Amino acid sequence: MTRFLSRWRQQSLAWLVFFVIVVDLIGFGIVIPILPFLSPHLGGGTDDVAFILVSYSVMAALVAPLWGRLSDQLGRRLILFICLLGGAASHFLLAASNELWMVYLSRAVAGAMAGSLPVATALIADASTPDQRSRAMGLIGRAFGIGLVLGPVIGGVLARSETDFALPCIVAGVLSASAAVLALLLLPKPPPKTTPRARESTGGVAATMPSARTMLGDAGVLLFVGQFALHTCAVSASIYLFPLWTSQGLGWTAHEVGLFFGLVGVVMIMTQGNFLGRMTDRFGTIWVLRAATLTFSASLALSAVASGALAMGALGLLAFSSATLCLPVLNTIASHAVPAPWRGQFFGVTASSASFGRVGGPLIAAMLLARGDFALAWLGTSAIVMLVVGWSVLQGANPVVGKQISEQSDVATIRGNS
Repeated sequence: MTRFLSRWRQQSLAWLVFFVIVVDLIGFGIVIPILPFLSPHLGGGTDDVAFILVSYSVMAALVAPLWGRLSDQLGRRLILFICLLGGAASHFLLAASNELWMVYLSRAVAGAMAGSLPVATALIADASTPDQRSRAMGLIGRAFGIGLVLGPVIGGVLARSETDFALPCIVAGVLSASAAVLALLLLPKPPPKTTPRARESTGGVAATMPSARTMLGDAGVLLFVGQFALHTCAVSASIYLFPLWTSQGLGWTAHEVGLFFGLVGVVMIMTQGNFLGRMTDRFGTIWVLRAATLTFSASLALSAVASGALAMGALGLLAFSSATLCLPVLNTIASHAVPAPWRGQFFGVTASSASFGRVGGPLIAAMLLARGDFALAWLGTSAIVMLVVGWSVLQGANPVVGKQISEQSDVATIRGNS
């Protein structure tokens, strides 16, 4: 009975985190589609649209490890509250923007406060048992899917004209602020870390938490963290290429592209969680990662020779659907390997790596497109994914994230069981 209640509490906490993140990501989804229209309205060019998007990712990459480390030291709930509240402030600033520099500032603030996802990922890892970890990590993917589907729709409905975007931004800010309040009210307070019991529960490794630089000094850690950058680089490159590809090849407008990505969001909602959990239970996380990345890479490679709406649409859906499975699996591998007292910082480091990948992806795709055609761009993006496939193939049944982390994880397990 006690074991049942403990498991019920863990699952309830994971779903609470999911609910908080969904509310925030709907707000995020409301704002993202209007940025390409807001910048030209304030006198910016196409370059400004790209730089505004990049400013968010660069700031997120720089500060994510700091938020993760603070969540290890001060507690996940407090840091999640601060990041969500900061995100709300960035939306309100965007609503008040009447000059281009204010748009830049609002997105930079949003990036600087983008610690909610790595902290939430660490919190879900803390709240789930090892056998439920894949399903729990899939909840983050579901949250993204819901935000991708509902956010742009709500933003489009709220935008009163092609030049007035204040209301969608205000609603996004209210949603993020609501998520912050929910996190503060609903999530449990962290246990005190000064008691002997708390020190025993962490396996005695909290005091030896290394800096992000020290972590990345381990070749195994650096190689594993690099997979996040490679994956998001390929995904962001594909997101950059797909609208251009379908526009030139099929004459699709922003409306059709929006509907397509809405369909991708529905697939994310359906495949994350229980489906992903059943797959990893049956085949293991590393085999699911191999299958997902290989499917992703093959779909991109076949896109180089595809023509016609059916082939292009099907390959795009297959590519993005398989890509959505990769990040939860990588997070699951990390959550199994990294001791609980280090998870916040480690997920902050992986989030930073992913943000740098989002910056590099469109730049690489644009360079390949300029030097050749869509075939070269798709093949180049496919090659990036093959690097992740190669890493997964070289791993055994139980991937080793890094010697330093593996040793500390063993210490935590031994001390926690003694």
